[in-house]
Amino acid sequence: MAITGVAVAGGTGNLGPAIITQLLDAGFQVTILSRSESHQVDSRAKVQIVDYASLDSLVAALKDQDAVVNALSVGIVPRDIHLRLVEAAQTAGIQRYIPSEFGSNTGNPLTAQLPVFGDKVAVLQKLEEVSKQDGAFSWTAVINGPFFDWGLENKFIINLQGPSTRIFDGGDVPVSSTTLASVGRAVAGVLKHPEETKNRSVFVSDVQFTQNQLLELSGNADKIQREDVKTEDVEKQAYEALKQSPPDGRAFATNLILRAIYGGKYGALFSKTDNELLGVQKLSEAEVADVVKKYA
Repeated sequence: MAITGVAVAGGTGNLGPAIITQLLDAGFQVTILSRSESHQVDSRAKVQIVDYASLDSLVAALKDQDAVVNALSVGIVPRDIHLRLVEAAQTAGIQRYIPSEFGSNTGNPLTAQLPVFGDKVAVLQKLEEVSKQDGAFSWTAVINGPFFDWGLENKFIINLQGPSTRIFDGGDVPVSSTTLASVGRAVAGVLKHPEETKNRSVFVSDVQFTQNQLLELSGNADKIQREDVKTEDVEKQAYEALKQSPPDGRAFATNLILRAIYGGKYGALFSKTDNELLGVQKLSEAEVADVVKKYA
C-alpha cells in the first residue's frame, strides 16, 4: 500500500513540528489537524480545522488521507479524544495509524503497569482490536525513549547547568534515547515501509547514555552538586503527590516517567532497534558531545 497523504494531529508542541518537517522533507503531503489557524506551521503543509470532540468532524477531515500521526499530548489531552481519533481513522478508511507513543517502552510489563502510561496502553489495546476487526486498518507505535535534546534543554533527563542535579540509582543506568529530528525521521520511515512495520511497535534510538556520562561530557561534573536519588523513592513521591490538596498531577506524572527511564527494569535500554529500516543513524561520539555541550 502506498501512503502519500498524512494527517498530523498535534502539529505544535514539542514533537509535532519535527514530525511535520521530516514528513514534508520525505515527500509526503501533510495536513495538520488543528482547532484553529492561529498557530504558525510549515507553509508546505495544509491546515484542516477540526473539532476533536466531534467524530463527524474528524471523519470528514480524514476522508482523503492515507495515514494519521497522533502527536497530541497524552495525559494532558483526555483519553477519549485519543480513542475518538482512532475510531475516526478507521471509519474514514485510514491505512496506517501512528498513536502518540513516542516515549517509554510500554511493551515492558512493568512500564505498562505504571498509571502514567494508562492512556497509551488503552489506545494500543484499541488499535489491536480495530486492526483485527478491519484488515484494511493497521497501526505502528514508535518507541524512542526520552527525547534527548529536549530532555537536556528542559533539564528533564539531567540538569547540566546546575547548581545541582538529581542522579538516579547511581547514575550508571544505560538509557536509549532519541533526538526530536530522529523521531520525525522514524515516523517518515514507518510510512515508507508500511508492510515491514505493520501492526507492531518499532524501536528507534540515536544515542545511548548514562547520567554519569552526560556529566563528564558536559565539563561541569566538578561544578554541579549531585543529589543521589533512588527511583523507588521517586515512585513513592509520585503517589504522595496525588494525595496533596489539590493533587499535584505534574509531579505524579514526571516522577513515574523518571522511574520508567532510570529504574533499570522498565525496558529503557533497547536490545535492538529498527534504525536501519527507518533510516535513522546513530549520533557519533562527537555529535553527542556537541548536543550535550549546547545545553550544559
